[in-house]
Amino acid sequence: MEPDGEIAERGGRQRGRGRGRGRGRGRGRGRGRGRGQRTFVPDEIRATLVDHVLVHGMTMREAGQRVQPNVSRFTVASIIRTFREENRVERRLPGGGRQRLLTEEQETAIVNMVITNNAIRLREIQRRIIEDQQAFSEIDRISISTIDRILHRNRLRMKQVYRVPFERNSEQVKNQRVQYVQVLSVTH
Repeated sequence: MEPDGEIAERGGRQRGRGRGRGRGRGRGRGRGRGRGQRTFVPDEIRATLVDHVLVHGMTMREAGQRVQPNVSRFTVASIIRTFREENRVERRLPGGGRQRLLTEEQETAIVNMVITNNAIRLREIQRRIIEDQQAFSEIDRISISTIDRILHRNRLRMKQVYRVPFERNSEQVKNQRVQYVQVLSVTH
């Protein structure tokens, strides 16, 4: 066994002097460069980088420094790799994600449902969409959150309707309120 003060290398770990797991330099403390934001390189500069490396024989570091000072050799290598594998210099257009469930006309129909009947509930809208196969063809299900998102996008807010019973504001109840207030004012 070694003395505590010595550092012995075993299996890639260091022992002794407090250099155990997670106490080294730069681990999880925000030090170093790490992966930050991607460098945006326009298509013209990409083409120039490919030309400098493949036609003129420059190194990737030289090409990156000559064309644009903040392009690293790793970015240049990625551009060259893309050119060799896919034969393109241009960036890909952003894509992916899920396709839209409803068309513009269908969203307008949902908005019109709410405008005509402000007391309609989201579940009622959901039921009408599923039942109406003429305006909402090929839609057999739609979530409440999707309907809410559509209404929010069109700046419509659904308020919960609080229906007050008509008896509460009848003439008889109003007269009873007046009498109650008069009795309270006389006794105090």
